[in-house]
Amino acid sequence: MALTSPPIVIEHGQEQSFEVYAVVASGTTASIDRGTPTKASSTNVAICVSGDGTTSQLHTGIAKAASNETSSAAGNVQLWFPVPGLVYRTGNLTSTNSNTQAKINALYHKRVKFNLTGTVWTVDSAQTDATTNGIVIIGGNPLTSELLWVYSTSVTFYGNPTT
Repeated sequence: MALTSPPIVIEHGQEQSFEVYAVVASGTTASIDRGTPTKASSTNVAICVSGDGTTSQLHTGIAKAASNETSSAAGNVQLWFPVPGLVYRTGNLTSTNSNTQAKINALYHKRVKFNLTGTVWTVDSAQTDATTNGIVIIGGNPLTSELLWVYSTSVTFYGNPTT
C-alpha cells in the first residue's frame, strides 16, 4: 500500500506509548505503511478499512513503520500501542466541516469512524455520533481542517469486551 499522505500521527503523548511487534499474515506485500491504523485479525493484525473505528474491531495501534510480509511468508509490523491518553491528528473527510474554530468546537466529543479514500486516511466527522464508534474528536486546526482525536477505550485492549 502507498504511504498515507499525510499519515495519521501522534500529536501528544507519544512518550506514554511503546512499540510492539505484531504478526502480519502472508498473502500481500508490505500492506501496512507508517501512519496506518491497524486492527486484530485472528492471531495477526491487519490494516483497518473505511468505516472501521467501532467496537466490532479490536484496534491494535498506528503503524510506526511499514510491515514486511510477502505473498508467501508472514511478516511483522511495528505499532505504537494505543495506550489511553494518546492524541492523534489527521484530516477530516469533509474539510469544510472543520475549517472554522466554531465548527471544530461543535464536533467536540463526537464519536465517529475512520475513512479511507485511495491511500488517504481521514476521520469522518459527518458520521452520526454513536456509542459504538471509537474515534472521539477532541479538537482540531481550522487552518488545515485537521482533527485531533483519541481512541475510546471501548475499541482497544483496555476496554473492548466483545472482540
